[in-house]
Amino acid sequence: MIIECTKKLADAMKIKINPYNAANAGSFYEWHANLFVFDRRKGVILMNNKTRYCIVLYGVKMEHFKRFDKVVLDAIRETFLAEGFPEDTVDKYITKCGDVDYTKTHDRSVLGQMKDFDISISWKIEEYLPSENINLIELNKWVNNTLMCGSLNYAYPIDLMREELEGID
Repeated sequence: MIIECTKKLADAMKIKINPYNAANAGSFYEWHANLFVFDRRKGVILMNNKTRYCIVLYGVKMEHFKRFDKVVLDAIRETFLAEGFPEDTVDKYITKCGDVDYTKTHDRSVLGQMKDFDISISWKIEEYLPSENINLIELNKWVNNTLMCGSLNYAYPIDLMREELEGID
């Protein structure tokens, strides 16, 4: 699994990120990640490169950044299960993710769509706060049922993710 971090996120995590290597690419197992701040708390938007499926983490602290790979995989699993995807399919996806590698971002279209989603959630996030969990599952469900346009034409990220997960072996 590759998490492509923006410079802002890499600085917050205090990690050195590697350059993106297309030879290791598998867009279904690649996620762009960006840091945002809302109400003086840090959050992270993760967007799947292939489906544009988003996961929003909010209230992220240094303790989460230190084990960010586990936090992300747990959030993916938890969100997919909440969406109603079969547990065995979710487990297959998590297993195929393998080790997490942090790289620089490389796809401007994904970054642009992340910015659009960042704007969308900025006025919606308050409805889901306060939350004891950093993974805002209900916000994730809302975001992924929002019509998106761009390089993937007009589509709902949840539908694209569902199609991809159905094809996983």
